[in-house]
Amino acid sequence: MASTIRLPASTSARIVQSSSFVQCRTFSETSQQWRGRQMNFRPPSQAQPSFKTRSQGMKLSDLPNDIGILPGTFVRPLWRNMPSVFTAPRDRWHMEWTWVKAWLSNLGSLLQYCKRENSLPLLLSKRRHFGAKLQKEMYTAFAEGNIPKIRQICCDNLAKQLTKGIERRPKTELVTWELVKYLRKPSTNFTGLRVISDRATSIPDIPKSGIRQIIVRMTSRQSTTTTKVQDPSGKEPVETPTVSIKEQDCVEHIVIQNLRWNNQDQGWRVWGHINPTTLEEAWNNPYFKPGLSTLERLEMIKDSVGK
Repeated sequence: MASTIRLPASTSARIVQSSSFVQCRTFSETSQQWRGRQMNFRPPSQAQPSFKTRSQGMKLSDLPNDIGILPGTFVRPLWRNMPSVFTAPRDRWHMEWTWVKAWLSNLGSLLQYCKRENSLPLLLSKRRHFGAKLQKEMYTAFAEGNIPKIRQICCDNLAKQLTKGIERRPKTELVTWELVKYLRKPSTNFTGLRVISDRATSIPDIPKSGIRQIIVRMTSRQSTTTTKVQDPSGKEPVETPTVSIKEQDCVEHIVIQNLRWNNQDQGWRVWGHINPTTLEEAWNNPYFKPGLSTLERLEMIKDSVGK
């Protein structure tokens, strides 16, 4: 092949030997090398329907009603549990400022969800009554052992816990629960019932769908009466039933929620109890931590969700 290349007479050709060289293989060698081997090729994956498409045929009764507490929920502690203004003014200021920001954010989310997206009533004056009614029904049903009623008014996880408590209860005992009175203290604006948090959010890509959660602080005096109506064998009734009465003052933060799916409301249910936000959470939770940019806050939220 080199003999066919002609250079002009005035051009001097110089051949330099190189230690590196290019090794070429013909296609016939490659085909012989892979001859007899099975070639595994993945067929192209079929396009999966979107969440919006798959959710159109889902019914409200088929959905799980316990999705947890909405992220970024701030539960203001009692006054006596707040940092002191004199010994820890910086911590107290951070708790108060976080509370104000959370209240404004909750109000904005509520207006966005109820008025702009779904045209729903705010029900501001009925929130405490919803919480009080569900609390009485839940404790009464638990004392009576009414499992169907518990499943009707409680979310799934709470209903399972209460059902297990009923099943573990001795058959020889009869339990009665009574709300003696509400304790009208400053922590509840002297009413015994105070709304601490009211948040709402829409479900992405699903129109007319979302969830609203309300946290009600309740200070009350409750009485539980346990009566032993049979002997341990359960065959004969006891001549003189043993009665045990327990009365105590309680401070509860009860979470009630309403799930909405494709313009259908599930109704108000009890999610459970929640503890107030601690000072450590207010400083370290990415939703409340001060001095973060929006990007840094989102990164911390992603990291916390992945753990």
